[in-house]
Amino acid sequence: MTWRIGIVLAFVVAAAVMAYQIGSRLSDEAIMTIVGVVCGIAASIPVSLGLLIALTRERATYASEEYVEPEPAPAPYNIYRPATPQHQMQQPQIIVVAPPQPTLTALGVPQNFSPYGNYLSSPQMNALPAPMQERNFKIVGEDDGE
Repeated sequence: MTWRIGIVLAFVVAAAVMAYQIGSRLSDEAIMTIVGVVCGIAASIPVSLGLLIALTRERATYASEEYVEPEPAPAPYNIYRPATPQHQMQQPQIIVVAPPQPTLTALGVPQNFSPYGNYLSSPQMNALPAPMQERNFKIVGEDDGE
C-alpha cells in the first residue's frame, strides 16, 4: 500500500518539476493562454457530466406514474352555444388605397432636377446629355512652356 502512495507521489513531483521547467521557458502570454484553456476545460466538465447523467438516465421510471386526467365537473347550468354553420364563412374584402403622391413640380422643384442624383438619368428626361467640355490639367512644378 505504501509503494502505491510512493508511485503516485513520484508522478506528482515529476509533473510539478516538468511544469516548472516548461513554465520558466514560456512567455507570459503563452502561460496565460494555457491557463485560460485549462480553466475553460475545467469549467465545462461539470456541465458535461450533468448532461451525460440527464441524457443516459432511464426514463421508464417516470412512465410508471401515469397521469389520469380528472373528469370535468358538470356545469351548474346549461351553456348556450349556437350551432356552427357547416359552410365556411366568407372573409370580408379589404381594399387599401394609397394616397396620391405630390409631383416634384408641385413641391417647387425645377423640371431638370434628377431625383436619382448624378448616377442615373431621370426616366422623364429623354434628351441626350450635353457633351463634356475638354478638361485642362495643370501639373504642379511643370514649366508653362515660356
